[in-house]
Amino acid sequence: MNLRLPPARIAALAAIGLASLVVTGACGSDREGFDPNGASSGDGGSGGPGDFGQSSDASADANVTPPRLGWVTGKVTAPEGTVPIRGALVYLTSTPPPAIPDGVHCDTCVTLTPYEGYAYSKSDGTFDVPVYKTGKQWIVTQKGQFRRVRELDVQPGDQSVAGDVTRLPPANDAANGDTIPKIAMAVGGFDRIDRSLKKLGVTEFYRYGDGPINIGGPPPGIKTGKTMRALTQDVAELSKHHIVLMPCAALGYTEGEGGNVCGVPQAAEKTAFGTYVDAGGKLYVTDFAYEAIRQTWPNMITWFDNTMQPLTGTSSKQGHGCRGGAETNPGEAKDPGLADWLTTIGHPNLELKASWTRIQKVDPQPGVDPDGNPTTITPKVWMTSKINANLELPATVSFEQKCGRVLFSTYHCEGDDGSQLLAQEKALLYILLEVGVCVGELPPPPPPK
Repeated sequence: MNLRLPPARIAALAAIGLASLVVTGACGSDREGFDPNGASSGDGGSGGPGDFGQSSDASADANVTPPRLGWVTGKVTAPEGTVPIRGALVYLTSTPPPAIPDGVHCDTCVTLTPYEGYAYSKSDGTFDVPVYKTGKQWIVTQKGQFRRVRELDVQPGDQSVAGDVTRLPPANDAANGDTIPKIAMAVGGFDRIDRSLKKLGVTEFYRYGDGPINIGGPPPGIKTGKTMRALTQDVAELSKHHIVLMPCAALGYTEGEGGNVCGVPQAAEKTAFGTYVDAGGKLYVTDFAYEAIRQTWPNMITWFDNTMQPLTGTSSKQGHGCRGGAETNPGEAKDPGLADWLTTIGHPNLELKASWTRIQKVDPQPGVDPDGNPTTITPKVWMTSKINANLELPATVSFEQKCGRVLFSTYHCEGDDGSQLLAQEKALLYILLEVGVCVGELPPPPPPK
């Protein structure tokens, strides 16, 4: 779970210009406006995140902020220990947080304990958490279902914590305070996302099927012995996982004289995908597996045809993007947080390698919000691909549906066979983390230190 403030207190913040903030494309993958690392939300008040709650002393005035006693500082990194994490929520608490549910669930934001300071990590991963009480506490670092909980003896004044304390964990170890999302990968095609995950330090995920992605034996934590279809056709099996990866050609792919043909989901699979996402699942799809999205959520994304020509008229809703070759083009981050983060880590300009499909456009469509009410779903464009000087197309997009989210990338994430992390692999981590956060409103960003 992630955290938010009591509704009454959020309403009070409107008076000082804070309550209008909502979750960013970070998702909150598809909502706009909230930036946990944005400008200070105003200079009034006491100048600390203690303004965002009620006193933990029931006899105290709920509008009185306790004195700030110091700061806890540190840095949040990926499990491999070097890639900084932007927008992670770091907070102090007197009691450890409740366990994250094992399987798919509607991960709604919950209430912060009053006056136990919090902060968001900046683009370089650093954070400054205000201290309102000293002594034994827990410091919690969380981004989506990646969460690390460590005991901390909080001292007055400024204190820094070691990198291991706030590094995102590589695997589930609940007894020692580490939780990561349960990730399933449907094997059967290309795009070795498992290599990218291992380079990012993630050592626990679950494999269904034995396609060419099966390299060097399964790493620790891999589930084997079940076929890809055992995952994709079974809602119960899908629902064991928080994130399901459908890499290139996971549903099949054939070459022919009349053109390439990408596999399509069977009726049971379309039903399973839709049910899984509605319940809170995150479905990540790349290039030749695009039919999983086109068939399940028609008209949300329109692809070019298999000769990479745009379609016209009503047929544009039925784009068929199973092309015969890949391309590499300059990429541009359209999400401000992603753009700032890429610049901070040294990738202000990047190439999107091995793009096998082209998105013609995205279109708002009728959908359902987390409360079950009708809404309009507007796909969010995270990254574009510059085909030429006159043509720039969506390359990474996502959309919400009820409690879950769907993410599509036209390009492979694997990059290469080496150990060096490419920019697009780092961007994969960023977007997966952003898409994985809670449904609802995160706490507004506190004023900076």
